[in-house]
Amino acid sequence: MFNPNFIAEPGIQKETSDASWSYLQKKVEVISEEPVKKTVEKNKNTKAKLAIYAWAVSVIIIIASTGIFMNPEPKISPDMVLNQVVDLIIESGYFKDLKLSEAHFNSDYVKVTIAAEELSSLQNFTLGYRIEDNIPYEIFRKDEINYVSLNFPWEGNKKGGSIETLKSLATKTVFSNKISINSSGNNFELYGRSSDIISYLLQMADNGLIQKFMLSVYHLESGEFYLKVQTNQV
Repeated sequence: MFNPNFIAEPGIQKETSDASWSYLQKKVEVISEEPVKKTVEKNKNTKAKLAIYAWAVSVIIIIASTGIFMNPEPKISPDMVLNQVVDLIIESGYFKDLKLSEAHFNSDYVKVTIAAEELSSLQNFTLGYRIEDNIPYEIFRKDEINYVSLNFPWEGNKKGGSIETLKSLATKTVFSNKISINSSGNNFELYGRSSDIISYLLQMADNGLIQKFMLSVYHLESGEFYLKVQTNQV
């Protein structure tokens, strides 16, 4: 074997010469692109998943927000509020330690106050009381008597009520022999049994008048009930 010598002087060399060219090619290290591609694809997949996740969260938030606006808290109907007051008037005659003290039908809420000598009676009454409707209430003590006040939503202050209408309605209502009726100016008053007050309130409701007046119901110490009706100043 010999190495072709194209660098040294031609002829027979006296000794071994390093002046030769080698045809051996230098080994080139080839770096595979496969791991790089996998890393890039993995990053792309991760970004895609994050984008999908963010989009899904946004959709859920939008749907939830839409549900809130499209399904607001249900309004409490005037009939339900009136039924609550009527029930309390009736129950005042049965419960020994729990009595309706007064109820006021204002323009935008109805405030009902119940009295009891024992605080535990009121606590038991309010325990779980219409939690689903979020009826606010307050327990307090005055003159050694315990009270609870409940506020019901109301839509009053509607036009169309008159004292003459109330007088006419009274002639169509069946009362007990204990009834007393007075009227003066913008006020109309009834004194009587719980059944008398309930009968008149239901007549007002049947004739679409219950929201056209300001009403107050009082449970007197004598056991009688007093209903005061005022025309709305609108």
